[in-house]
Amino acid sequence: MKSLYVASTSGYSGKNLIVLGLSHRFLEDNIKLGYFKPVGISPVKARGGFTDKDAWVIYRALDLEVPIEDLCPGLITHDIMMEAYQHDIEGLEERITTVFKRISEGKDLVLMSGSGSLASGKFLNLSGFQVVEKLDSKVILVDQYEKEFFLDAVLDARDRLGERLIGLIINNVDAELRDMVRDHIVPFLQRKGVPVLGIIPHHTVLGAVMVEDIVERLGADVLCCKDKLEELVENFLIGGMQVDKFIEYARKMRNNAVIVGGDRSDVQLAAIETRAKCIILTGNLYPNEIVVSKAEMNGVPMLVVRGDTYTVAKTVGDLSRKLRLREREKVEEGVRLIDEGVDFDRLYRLLGIKV
Repeated sequence: MKSLYVASTSGYSGKNLIVLGLSHRFLEDNIKLGYFKPVGISPVKARGGFTDKDAWVIYRALDLEVPIEDLCPGLITHDIMMEAYQHDIEGLEERITTVFKRISEGKDLVLMSGSGSLASGKFLNLSGFQVVEKLDSKVILVDQYEKEFFLDAVLDARDRLGERLIGLIINNVDAELRDMVRDHIVPFLQRKGVPVLGIIPHHTVLGAVMVEDIVERLGADVLCCKDKLEELVENFLIGGMQVDKFIEYARKMRNNAVIVGGDRSDVQLAAIETRAKCIILTGNLYPNEIVVSKAEMNGVPMLVVRGDTYTVAKTVGDLSRKLRLREREKVEEGVRLIDEGVDFDRLYRLLGIKV
């Protein structure tokens, strides 16, 4: 039995989608696959118990038959964090090891999701570095190319992981950087002992967010068009400019959500005219009835939120980095890109798996 831990040097690198894409291919190749997430930080109630939110997404997507308590044995709840501030927590490492052994039975490969970065969980002695050592697991890094600092972090992880690191997947590469990554970054990393197993291109659909998720995350009051909340938003525009400039800019983008002060009816009307997927009104300021009526006629949901424009923009920006199972178009496109972008033959050789 082999085990593979999918990690990153920073959060929001796309690990969940990579895990899902790898899993689909492993199952297609008739590999007896087990899955769990050793450590999680986002508790969610599911099937009478609690587990990690991201692990629950993978669980449902793969239709797994794993007891909910085994899906994320190292779930870090608020109570555990408070307790850890007072004294060392006992038993978490043993719980993870026990679940790993149980899930490994009869499997060719156990796939594990990392949480946050490789350093996350260190305060509980459950960092990625410590978990892979405890479970004697191989590691794939998933990271986004972010200039030279990306290389520093990857090489530091190589030094700390040693032979456990079998490769890197470079995720979310913009089209204009693809040649740079392929012709310069990949040869450099491979010369430094880091096999690059795949380059996954940026795709706007993968960063898209459902309007309904924006409503939920912001606690928004939906003024109209509640039947349009399943629309996907690909871009967020700040409506702080003059109307003519806003219209010019908005028409160059597609599937936009516009974040604008509730007192800027001129920009709100322009956003409706350019067919925004939704309009987010900040400052808890409500629009006039004319604006709402036009939005209703054109099928543009209007959302009123309490936060200021900067805070709202940052919050929804973070949303686009999270995978949600119900965004089926997003999941299917991600799985396709991973299937095409990852060198599975090389991965299998490095893992010592024959298919």
